[in-house]
Amino acid sequence: MVEKILLAIEAMSEVDEMAAAAADKHGYHLRVLAEDAAYYGDTEAEMVTFPTRNHDELATYIEKNRASIAQVFSVTDTWGVIASKIRDKFGFLQFGDTAKLEFFRDKEAVESALIAHGFARRSNSWPKVIKLRNGTGKIGVYFAQSEDEVTKIVNISGYKRDDFVVQDFYFGPAYSAEVWRDSHHEIFFGITNRILSDPPYFTERVKSFPWAANSQWETKVREWAFQLLRTLDYTLGLAHIEFIDTSNGFRLVEINARMAGALITPGILATTNFNPYAMAVHQALDVPPSEIINREIRGGYSHVSVYATSTGTIASIHGIDQLVHYPGAPTWVPSREIGDRIVEVGTYRSRIGNLMATGETAAIAQDRAISASRSISVQISTGGNMHV
Repeated sequence: MVEKILLAIEAMSEVDEMAAAAADKHGYHLRVLAEDAAYYGDTEAEMVTFPTRNHDELATYIEKNRASIAQVFSVTDTWGVIASKIRDKFGFLQFGDTAKLEFFRDKEAVESALIAHGFARRSNSWPKVIKLRNGTGKIGVYFAQSEDEVTKIVNISGYKRDDFVVQDFYFGPAYSAEVWRDSHHEIFFGITNRILSDPPYFTERVKSFPWAANSQWETKVREWAFQLLRTLDYTLGLAHIEFIDTSNGFRLVEINARMAGALITPGILATTNFNPYAMAVHQALDVPPSEIINREIRGGYSHVSVYATSTGTIASIHGIDQLVHYPGAPTWVPSREIGDRIVEVGTYRSRIGNLMATGETAAIAQDRAISASRSISVQISTGGNMHV
């Protein structure tokens, strides 16, 4: 009997949830190709270390294993486009749309389309945010005060000017709307409150979900988000919509055609009656989403991301044993281990781990997570010197 493999190219978090969704009722075996399998931590899913950025090797792997692979997918934006191209090339069921995925991967194209529809505008004011058109994970994001600074950033970046989009810097708190939209369904999971670091970095320090659940403000965000997706004919399923709440209304930062990153999706799973992991798997297997439309809230969730402040080697992580003294069942979820090298700061690659906590509401969970995170300290060794 030929094995039925559901092949994921990279993942986000909670890989076991996707494995269970593939196996339960459907009898598929989830296999994840991962550039760094250790990054996903302990999991019962089959993890295969593989150079996922090498498109030729990916194609060769698919060709050699075509008889046992039933479908190829990815819940990420980077590999979502690659997986879609593989489906096209090898004749897998195409549940997505490669052209649409490429469009939404291009931040310049999305912003230009919104401007054309009167949904956005560009100003001549400074400062600006300059970022890679197809970037992700806050990699290649810069803060610029003038056109001269933009030119300097481009010159030292190793990229060309056309590789970047220059956007207005919006003043106000940052959030993201977590939703699902396909040709037949619009499902609103909720809003994530996203506390960012100070410019010039844009790392996400604290994320809490579901923020301001069932409020009039949340209803306004929901209506705005789906109007945005309808305007752009977004029908790709999961969407992570980052925006700023400004004095002039909601302003889009970017649309990501993917599952919400870090530990946001585990928060959706823990606090609502929706399971985005199962929805992504069912989409890949051509199983319609369940008719769960009415959301149920089951408390709040928050996590604080702890980052290295310098490059070097992780020498120690202290304070995890003190978490038992804090409310909200705080839990340390490591992204890196002692001995790992930190090669850059200011992006997700410098994240040491996340401290998660729960509460009756997202705001209470956030207070608990921030409080407990103060117990965690990390030392980085750089040429014999120690940095905290």
